[in-house]
Formats: sequence, C-alpha cells, structure tokens
Amino acid sequence: MNVNHPPVNQLQLRGCVIAPAQLFLNRRGLPRLTFRLEVRCDDRDLPPKKPAGVDYFSVVAFGPAFISLQAQLIVGREVHLTGRLRSRDIESNGVPRVVIEVVAKEIIPLGSVAP
Repeated sequence: MNVNHPPVNQLQLRGCVIAPAQLFLNRRGLPRLTFRLEVRCDDRDLPPKKPAGVDYFSVVAFGPAFISLQAQLIVGREVHLTGRLRSRDIESNGVPRVVIEVVAKEIIPLGSVAP
C-alpha cells in the first residue's frame, strides 16, 4: 500500500485520575509513569453501558520529564493530555490478549480535585 500522507494517531483527553500514578523503572533504568483516567463522554448514539457516559483509559508516559508529575496525579485530579493509542499483544495465564492504552506525550494537571 502506497501512502502519500503521514499516519494519524493523535488524541486529546480531559478527565479525572481514578487511581494514583505509579512510577516504574524498566531494565535500562528509564522511567515509566502509569495511571487510570475516567473520561465523561456523550454516548447517546451508542448501545447502553454501565456506568453510562463514562470511558476508562490506561495511560502510560515514558521518560524523565514525567517523574515530577507523579505527586500531582492523585485520585480526583483533573488532567488534560495529548498522545496516541497503542495496542500490544500479551499473554496472561496462557491466554493471548490485546492491551490498548494511551501513550501520553503531554500531561497537564488542572486545578480541580474532586472530593
């Protein structure tokens, strides 16, 4: 397939952190920050789900620039982020699965924290 335009895999999300950010180091010592994000959505045209109007995303951010954000990414903190979707194949208990996550390029903690 000959494509004459760059691939597009970009997204923007604004939502609330629902699990505290966790910092990990890979085998080479490079930092990886992970957290879960709850995003309100307008799903009037989609089949019903529970809870209605909410999507959940796993977010991962790579590199030392994100280390200082860990303390700010607490439960209830509203954030705006840009990034891309990534899918990868894993095996869990001998069962192949596909994991889809948001790879953050920029994370901006916003002022509000839900009670």
